Amino acid sequence: MNKIFYKIYHGNLAFSAIEEESLSEVIDKTYFPLLELIKRNNLKVGLELSGYSLEKIQELRPKWIEQFKKLYNNGLIELIGSGYMQIIGPITPYEINLENQRLGLQVYKDILDVTPQIAYINEQAFSLSLVDLYSNVGYKAIAMEWNNAYSNHKNNWKRKYSFNPVIAKGLNKDIPIIWTDTILFQQFQRMAHNEIDISEYIDIIKHHLDFGYNALPIYSSDLEIFNYRPGRFETEAILNHNEWDKIEIAMNKIKRYGNFYLPTEVLNNKLDKNIILDLTITSNPILVKKQTKYSLSRWAACGRGANYINTLCYNYFIHNGIDKKLLQYWGSDYRTHITIKKWNKAINFLTNKIISSSTNNKNINNDIILKKENNKLIFEKDGYIIIFNKSKGLTLDKVYKNNKKLQFGTVKHGNLDYISHGADFYTGTTIIESVETKKISDLYEIKDYSFNKIDINKYKISTIIDMKDIAVEEKSWIIDLENQSITLNIKLITKKFIQGSIRLGTLTLLSQKKDSNFWYECKNGGNNYERFYINYTDIIEHSQAKSLIQSSSNGIGVTDGILRFGINDNIICELKINQKVSYPFIMLQNSCDYNKYLTRVHFGIQEFDDTLKYTKNKEFKLNYTIKI
Repeated sequence: MNKIFYKIYHGNLAFSAIEEESLSEVIDKTYFPLLELIKRNNLKVGLELSGYSLEKIQELRPKWIEQFKKLYNNGLIELIGSGYMQIIGPITPYEINLENQRLGLQVYKDILDVTPQIAYINEQAFSLSLVDLYSNVGYKAIAMEWNNAYSNHKNNWKRKYSFNPVIAKGLNKDIPIIWTDTILFQQFQRMAHNEIDISEYIDIIKHHLDFGYNALPIYSSDLEIFNYRPGRFETEAILNHNEWDKIEIAMNKIKRYGNFYLPTEVLNNKLDKNIILDLTITSNPILVKKQTKYSLSRWAACGRGANYINTLCYNYFIHNGIDKKLLQYWGSDYRTHITIKKWNKAINFLTNKIISSSTNNKNINNDIILKKENNKLIFEKDGYIIIFNKSKGLTLDKVYKNNKKLQFGTVKHGNLDYISHGADFYTGTTIIESVETKKISDLYEIKDYSFNKIDINKYKISTIIDMKDIAVEEKSWIIDLENQSITLNIKLITKKFIQGSIRLGTLTLLSQKKDSNFWYECKNGGNNYERFYINYTDIIEHSQAKSLIQSSSNGIGVTDGILRFGINDNIICELKINQKVSYPFIMLQNSCDYNKYLTRVHFGIQEFDDTLKYTKNKEFKLNYTIKI
């Protein structure tokens, strides 16, 4: 029986390593040849384009638009949606994601008079919330990577789930999903780049067909890498032949075993509605593409300063609303291998547009409600007792409300049983780690500190910590009894560029019993909170390094700044991050002990991976508030 093949080329003229003046050349060498390949071979193809990319094509090469429309009318090409810009949805506020999709659909209609039915998940960064969002804006299906979802569920998913399109679960809605496949598209690239010959490639395709695939995703990645080299990596394949010719030969050989279909035709013919899958798990609530170097930190805390540009974008959003320029600069490519020229242009635009504001905290008469006791500073007023550790960097030790201990602070050495937990775990700790600096923290004894009443029932304890001539940290805690909250504010000034990770103000929950109905919830790019229950077998290690060149493994979005932990129907800790001060990368840690959990929240201001580049910025901030 003839098999079904399909392809989705990912077109992106905001490609990080390509300068804007090179875009005409990119279109000529990659976009036009794709249309010629389709026309010459009667080959059906899906093409994903952002609204921004389509506008650039219309501006630079309007003839391409005409040729696309002809092929579209002849049923040979299908537009796959992306949004106005390629944005990492799970770490971006819902309002931005929603407008990005709405505006993208409007641009498709205005330029091509086409409304795509399938959306390609940007950078294959998936959360449950995105299913609801894409469904609500009108998409009928999504294209998403099989490989990482399968790795998450390898103990309970069957491989045959990848043989056809299936149904993906969201928070409140489900949606059909057509699979993309990283291994297959990388083999296609190797064939086109002459790393493997066509006969070897055809054997790979035959192997998958023999395995049982009914609909095989031949290709589902970048368009701009054929007959062109973006210049991201030193190891890019040498361009020494016409890669489109080789692709044409290979596709005609594949036709011996089946036919190429448009992605929507694949859905209409092969969708298995009986298979409904939740792609996420508690330890990995957000999926990303490809191999392990593609951590979520790539777009949240690496590059030339992902945390910095994310913070600027958030402030632009708060002060100026949403427009095309904001969507452009919130694009994923500005957070990885972006050229210095494009980076400077983005930063200059954002900093010039943001309305700056400052608060003027006046010191009011001090109350004698802070006492020193050995190495502790103890604040006591109106039923609250809040204890800080003076010998360990002014970290938060314990909080009591009406004699009841609240569920965050310090987990002390000896509280847990396993030797891996044989240490003190603090709240409010800063860690810098790199090959050059090794691992240094702010857990020094505090000699000098200030305590001020700054408003009615509002108090501030602050200090300055010198961290081994590497950095200077300004740390303060604001106790607001009126609003029943404690706020941690940190400003870290490094004395040189740190080629490693910088994590400010780690929060530690008190140990929870393993038989409790323990959960966390946050927003991951959508309009609703995603709640994940933690079983005793769930080990969450987002903050653990994957390798010497990858400082973290995963993270969560917390896109409205709120992260909650709870047991049964009760919230035991609610955290609110001030994203105007800084838009950090949030990583969870949940380790199982004998009969308890150790749970921590890490705030990555800078993480280390292959995209991290030198930056002149040496000031890093964090501000979060805990409800008490």
